[in-house]
Order: sequence, then C-alpha cells, then structure tokens
Amino acid sequence: MTYETYHLIFVAAAVLAGVFLVISAILFVVLKIPRVVGDLSGATAKKAIQSIREQNERSGNKVYKSSKVNMERGKLTEKITPSGRLLHHHTGGFGAHTEKISTEMLQNQAMQAGETEVLNTAAEETVLLNAGRSETTVLAQSMMVQPFFEIEQDITFIHTEELIAL
Repeated sequence: MTYETYHLIFVAAAVLAGVFLVISAILFVVLKIPRVVGDLSGATAKKAIQSIREQNERSGNKVYKSSKVNMERGKLTEKITPSGRLLHHHTGGFGAHTEKISTEMLQNQAMQAGETEVLNTAAEETVLLNAGRSETTVLAQSMMVQPFFEIEQDITFIHTEELIAL
C-alpha cells in the first residue's frame, strides 16, 4: 500500500472517531448516565436522606416519633464500620449478645417440672402380627422378581484429557 492509502484510512478513522464521540456525548445526556451512576453508587440516596433530615430539622415536624417502649428498649442494631464490621457497643438494650445456658440450670428446671410418667400403664403387651403363622420363607429363584431395568452402557467421568479409542 502507498502513503496516500494509509493517509486516507487515517482520515476516515479520525472522522469516524469524531462522529462516535459526538454520538456518545449525546447518548450520555439523553440516557441520563450521571443519574444512573448516582443510583448505583448510592450517592443519590445519601443526598435524599440528607435533604429529608435537613427539612425535618428546619420544620420541627418529625415524620417518625419513637414510642416510650422503643425509647426504653434502646437500639436494636449496632453501627457498622465502612468495612462492614460491627462496632461492639452494648447499651443494655436488645443487642447481639447471647448467653450460654448451663446444663445444671436445665436439669433444675426439669426437676421442678416433675418426673416423666408412663402414659399407658394399663395396656397389654405387644402382640405379634403373624401369631400362629410359620416363619419367613426364602423365595425360590424362579419366584424372585426380575429387575425392571438393565444397564445398557456404563459411563464413568474422570478428569483427564486423554482419549481412549474404542
């Protein structure tokens, strides 16, 4: 190819690049990409929450007021660090605190509840269902049921790239 051909290809590619740049700028505005980025990153939600808080502070009108029970109980959840770990500050309310129950305590509760009683003391002994019949007999080979399926081809999967010709 000659220099003129390369120059013509360069000019055509530069014109196409310019056209695509204009198209991408138009699509960026038409599709409202900054809003999409804000929604995906959470920035839009943070701004909305902040504006609601500011509006509540200015007006003094609280949308949500805690009841007396909720105020006494305290927070149900703990704060989370940006890395996602819980900050462990127990304030005496319901928290992420559990306690192991001792086996002695469980035994004491069982003793207080009373002993286990037999439910049916007047019942007779268990009766055998085949009373008076003979013992189980082994079926003859001719009486045994034939299997209802047959293995036509057994395929085993192994992890190798080796091919075996049949």
